[in-house]
Amino acid sequence: MKILVTLIIITACFPDLSAQESVIPGVAVSGYTRAAGYIGIIDHNEPSLKSLYSETSLKLRAKTGNRGSAFTDIRFRTGSEFGTDFSAIDVREAWLDIYLGKFDLRVGKQISPWGRADGWNPTDNLTPADYFVRSPDYDDMRLGNFRIRGQYNPLNWIKLEIDIVPWYRPSVYRFDLVEMPSFVTIGSTVKPEFNLSKVSAGAKMDLVFSGFEGSLSWFNGYDPLPVLKPGALPAPPFSDFKLELLPTPFRQQTIGADFATVLLNTGIRGEFAYKIPEQSDSIDPMIPNTEIQWVISVDRELGSFRIIAGYMGKRVMDFKPADPPASFDPAMISNPEVWPLLGPMMASQVGYYNRILYDQTHPWNHTLLFRPSVTLINETLEIEVSTLYNFTTTEYLLYPKATLHITDGLQATAGYQYYHGGDYTRFSWIKKVFNGPFIEFRLTF
Repeated sequence: MKILVTLIIITACFPDLSAQESVIPGVAVSGYTRAAGYIGIIDHNEPSLKSLYSETSLKLRAKTGNRGSAFTDIRFRTGSEFGTDFSAIDVREAWLDIYLGKFDLRVGKQISPWGRADGWNPTDNLTPADYFVRSPDYDDMRLGNFRIRGQYNPLNWIKLEIDIVPWYRPSVYRFDLVEMPSFVTIGSTVKPEFNLSKVSAGAKMDLVFSGFEGSLSWFNGYDPLPVLKPGALPAPPFSDFKLELLPTPFRQQTIGADFATVLLNTGIRGEFAYKIPEQSDSIDPMIPNTEIQWVISVDRELGSFRIIAGYMGKRVMDFKPADPPASFDPAMISNPEVWPLLGPMMASQVGYYNRILYDQTHPWNHTLLFRPSVTLINETLEIEVSTLYNFTTTEYLLYPKATLHITDGLQATAGYQYYHGGDYTRFSWIKKVFNGPFIEFRLTF
């Protein structure tokens, strides 16, 4: 084990060795090292350093004959983020493939997202995400979780897949960074106990033809993003009122479909999901309503110019209007007449937070994405502007960035994120965390 650790450190420190697969016999080594800084713009346009870190990703690929292969992605990260210093080692993925003719088995920590649409993937219920990761690479949001995946190819144009997730790993949503009332604290995520009858599972059938591909899918398990639920309320009389909110997973079923094709030199992708959260006998106001989501996107290249445009729609079933929560003054609970109403008041307040979190504050939701990009100077400079606008909530995002390829494997990326949203919207929660410029230097080996 000490020898392996030493070889990993040597390979990370001397990237030139990675071209020699014999550094670790039978293992191909690749990865990157990067350094990044993010500046936040807070009140009165005062800049604040939100993130400054360096990271090395070490990817190891091994293969033994025609029967097996393995992959590991280890990330070494150090720096400061959101006012906290850190040094961490994260095994992002570590899985083993076994090939048995037309049947393939993959076991281990893996990232295998479902869906073919650009920008949004409502059928991808198996992959948790870190929504507060600081990186210009969208893929860095995805988190690995332990999965058992079996794939069977009875014919060249059809592939059947079954996935099992025995242990729940939640998505990361940093409510501790969101402006909350002073009496509210965020507790640890409630982890469901392991129960063989309660594991998350999904099944998918992929159809691949010349010029068209698509899939039908089904999922039954825990949604990666937990809801907020109020913890136990203190018993009256109250001397110092505190409320703890606990991220709590819930189960749901999802029936999905997606497709991708090319028409008139234009890529067209679509995705559909019907999500049915499980409710107990008594309706839980913290659990999202059943909803239907659909996505359509187009992709067109015109020389060095490329355009991606997408539309996402949502219909919330059995929608009942609710007023945003009124401001709550803890001093009011000194009145004993309020005590019997405290539970319903907290449920109403927290329930609306969950509506915001799951975009269920309106019965219909319509969002457009537009992402033009252009490559210049012999394809060494790429400029991209991502824009997003939600017609229902009037939230929008402006995200320009430029990437300069200095030499083979060495690049610099700079950009600016600007989120805007009115009261009681997700973008209003995160704008103080994300708004501002960033720069990253990366060496890929």
